[in-house]
Amino acid sequence: MIRSIFFSLMLVAVFACSAANVSAAELTHAVAADAKGDGPDGKGNTADDTWQFWFQLIHRPEYRRLDRHSSSIPNGIPGKVTGPVGGSTPNPKATQGWVYHSDWDGRYEGVWGDSKAPQVLMHPYNEKTSGGAVAVTYTVPADGKYNISGKVTDVNPAKVKHVMLTGITYKIDVVAPGDKSISKVIKSLKSQKVGDLVGPASAEFKLKKVSLKKGQLVRLVIDPNKWWGGDMTRIDLFKIEKAK
Repeated sequence: MIRSIFFSLMLVAVFACSAANVSAAELTHAVAADAKGDGPDGKGNTADDTWQFWFQLIHRPEYRRLDRHSSSIPNGIPGKVTGPVGGSTPNPKATQGWVYHSDWDGRYEGVWGDSKAPQVLMHPYNEKTSGGAVAVTYTVPADGKYNISGKVTDVNPAKVKHVMLTGITYKIDVVAPGDKSISKVIKSLKSQKVGDLVGPASAEFKLKKVSLKKGQLVRLVIDPNKWWGGDMTRIDLFKIEKAK
């Protein structure tokens, strides 16, 4: 009898926890730093994960996954987050995340979780001195209406002088699911320029009662407006929750 009651209580707790996960999700530094993800394959940043991390090629209109976790960089190659961009992060030794394999040390494109601050940091992709976007997506767990909210902040020191001050533009897209290219945009919201002294240092967004379907991806894009230098961006908030 006691075992039966205990088992029933456990089922209720699991169901309640699952319901909570379905109803609300928030990008955190721990999510960005996680090498394993939350999908059944035990590998982070694959199609079965709730949160996925991407960069946008410049020479073709598609997004590809950031494909190396900074904890898996081979011996002999500088690890974690270093280089011109990584070295400027507030806490490089406490920062882990996803980078593109051509830049093992994550000196340019990447999405990282800083466990000391704590904070999520994103930096655009660099290709032959031009900048492409970097993005994070959330996989919609069930059909319904959702509220999407967030805040992004340019973390460039105001005293730093860059060759081109273009700021960033963020976008919120709802896109069709896909493993390699997720360029089919279903809905989109684009901001004005933020940061680099050409716009406000931060921008907040809130979308209410957006109709979403299971499997769709809600994509937060950081676009460097061609010039990528100094466009490290802090994601203060990126939250998706079931609308009441």
